[in-house]
Amino acid sequence: MTQKMAKKRFDIKNNILGGAFLTRSQMAGQWVFILYIFLLIFLYITLNLAVINTQKASSRNLRELKNLKADYTSKEAKLQAQSSRGEILLRLKESGSTLKDPSEPARRVKKYSSQAKGL
Repeated sequence: MTQKMAKKRFDIKNNILGGAFLTRSQMAGQWVFILYIFLLIFLYITLNLAVINTQKASSRNLRELKNLKADYTSKEAKLQAQSSRGEILLRLKESGSTLKDPSEPARRVKKYSSQAKGL
């Protein structure tokens, strides 16, 4: 009896790996359906991997965008500090320029059109 069970186990192993169980259980006609299911599983796995890669790239891009925004903010603050009136005067003095701070405030210049004068 043990030899019979050993032979049966061997046949089961051979049948499963060899695919003979498909012909015995009337599944040979269903190979298109089995192929379709395999294709669906393959597409599911492929799309999930593509989504994961896209999410990683998006996360990486968001991190880089935050870094660039921080760089922009710091450079903008530095530029605003350098463009203040006192800083400009200091830089002009360091470079040896003869420009001086204006003593009078700026005035508006009015523009007249040639028709208004009657020309």
